[in-house]
Amino acid sequence: MTQQIDPVKLKAAAEHLEWVCQQYPNDEKVQGLYNGLLPMIEEAKAGRVIEPVADRQDVPYQWAVNVEGLYDSYLQPSVRGAYVGFSTEMKGGPTDTEKEIYSYLDELRAAKNGCQS
Repeated sequence: MTQQIDPVKLKAAAEHLEWVCQQYPNDEKVQGLYNGLLPMIEEAKAGRVIEPVADRQDVPYQWAVNVEGLYDSYLQPSVRGAYVGFSTEMKGGPTDTEKEIYSYLDELRAAKNGCQS
């Protein structure tokens, strides 16, 4: 299935990422991420992103966020979570395979929670 941009979801993800970054106003690392992504965030919020990025790697900071874990300590709110949501929407939302994985993980969580009664 060809991924397509959902402008409403992308705008919401961009606004959420922006909000999360603004919760760390004095942190150089987070503000560097925000400033580096700002042109892309602005385009998404304005509805000017109509084609998904070819590869999630086309969204800057992918390596720093997902591999190096530079933002893992920013949890409340989660910089990594907001970035991943934005990056996912920039590529057109979760793939069918990712949806299957999420569904499977949800089932595992539900089974685990059912056993902890």
